[in-house]
Order: sequence, then C-alpha cells, then structure tokens
Amino acid sequence: MSNLLAISSSPRRNGNSELLLKSFIKGVEEAGWQSNMVRVNDLKFRPCQACDACALTGECVQKDDMQKMYPMVKEAQAMVVVTPIFFGSLSAQLKMFIDRFQCWWHAKYNIKKPFVPLEEERKGFFISVGALKNKRYSESALSVVKVYYHNINFIYSDGLCYREFDRKGDIEKDPDALDNAFRMGLKLASGTDDVD
Repeated sequence: MSNLLAISSSPRRNGNSELLLKSFIKGVEEAGWQSNMVRVNDLKFRPCQACDACALTGECVQKDDMQKMYPMVKEAQAMVVVTPIFFGSLSAQLKMFIDRFQCWWHAKYNIKKPFVPLEEERKGFFISVGALKNKRYSESALSVVKVYYHNINFIYSDGLCYREFDRKGDIEKDPDALDNAFRMGLKLASGTDDVD
C-alpha cells in the first residue's frame, strides 16, 4: 500500500500548520493511502556538525532520532513538509531536520548512489502558515524545501501558503483553507485532478 510521510515542524501541537496537515492526511487516507505523521519537535537530534564523515558512506554518524527518519523517508511514496513561518522563513526545527540530509547530498552527488532513485518520481508537497501579509516569507521557506526535495530526489509537486493567521486555531475560521489541504491530499493519493 502506498504511504505518505507527513512532516510537521511546528513546536505547537494542533497549531494552524498542523491542522492543515491533518486535513491533507485525511484526503490521502480517504483515497486509500497510509500515512505516518512525525512531529520534528518531538525528535531528539542535533544539527548537522559539518564533520563530512558521511562523505565516504552517505550515512550520518550521529546516533540520534534522525537514524529512524532516514529509512522512513527512503520508504515513503510521497512526502508533505509543513511549517509555520518564523522570522521570514521556515521553523528552526525544520531547518535542522533538512540540514541533517547532508549525508544524502553526499550519497547523490559524491558517491553517486542516491537513496531514492530519481526515476521513481516520488512527489513532495509543502504547506506553510504565517501571521504577516508578506508573501516573500512563505516563498523563502518554500525555496529551502524545494532544494531539500531536489537533493533527496523527490519532485516538488504542489503547495499551499497561507498568511495572516497568527493565533492558535485561527485557520479553522477559514474552512476553505482546510478543504484545500484535504483536496490536495485526495488529489495526490487518487492520482487525478477530479476530486469533486
């Protein structure tokens, strides 16, 4: 059965970005996929130490919770990455998570043995929520996520970026936003644009 890896990077449980993610997951599961949601804030791991020990093997030498994340990414048929906007970009939790895939960069570009074959065309999605009107902030976050997907051989497919939602739960005042996330997940799993 196909599976989705859902990465929630907010430190706040059931905040606006996580509520959108849960709607996305509902769409995926309604179409028959399995999903696995991971809260990055619950993981115990350190940032990349730039030691380059992974340059020879493509494997990170730090023994922490990221060691269980690498196989999950490798086995996922699709991924959705979700973040609140902090200081004009993605959350610190998500940036730490992404940086720990430096080992996959070495596997792809130096060792020439990527963990995910590009020809499998696995899809990557993005959702962000910010409090301010400035769309450049969500674009900044998306640009980092696109680089991440490129380096791990997922193909960026689609995204939702919402602004002017600040307080926890504010997104629930916009049912269209939650419905859009649901439909995006349904579209992914059903493999069609017709999700009415």
